[in-house]
Amino acid sequence: IGWTPSSDIVNALEPVAPQIQRGIFAFGYAGGVVNTRNLVNSSGVVAADATGAGTARYGLAASSYGGDKAIFAFGNLSASAQNVSNLVNNSGVVAADTTGVGTARANLAAASYGGDKAIFGYGNTLGGDNYVSMSNLVSSSGVVATDVTGVGLAREELAACSYGDGNAIFGYGMNNTAGDYQNITNKVNSSGVVASNTTGVGTARKDLIG
Repeated sequence: IGWTPSSDIVNALEPVAPQIQRGIFAFGYAGGVVNTRNLVNSSGVVAADATGAGTARYGLAASSYGGDKAIFAFGNLSASAQNVSNLVNNSGVVAADTTGVGTARANLAAASYGGDKAIFGYGNTLGGDNYVSMSNLVSSSGVVATDVTGVGLAREELAACSYGDGNAIFGYGMNNTAGDYQNITNKVNSSGVVASNTTGVGTARKDLIG
């Protein structure tokens, strides 16, 4: 009786089914701040409202991390910038607030990078034109690191997304209330290092999404 030995090379090349991807919408403003959330299943069906997890706020940002989880962080509560975060497990359960994560701010952006981590960047500390260029890395366990300051143009109401092999990018935004809209981007490498400005990319604008 014979057998065929298993080949590591063959096994490595066999296709692997992708993880089931789900989504979540949470928090916001509806005549007042809310902590409403809506889960999205793998077919794109949005569930009914659920409430009650985390400080109600708007102007925050969110990203996936850890392969199958998510994190919401920062935001605006009655013109008061927040520095709280809320982890979301792979069943869509939003955890209670974790406080004191980086400089309190709103109108920032976030994206995943490095395959299993996240980065929050830029924003406004409120109380005026207090734009910042800081970023906060999030580990694969959902731990938000302290501020990294001074990379790229300080601005708010920008957008971010992941791209390539573990990279991310921040783009556009505004850096004063006079309507100084921007068309700059800042790349983030797979180690979470934010690059200096790349200027002149597309139409200068704010309040977009990536």
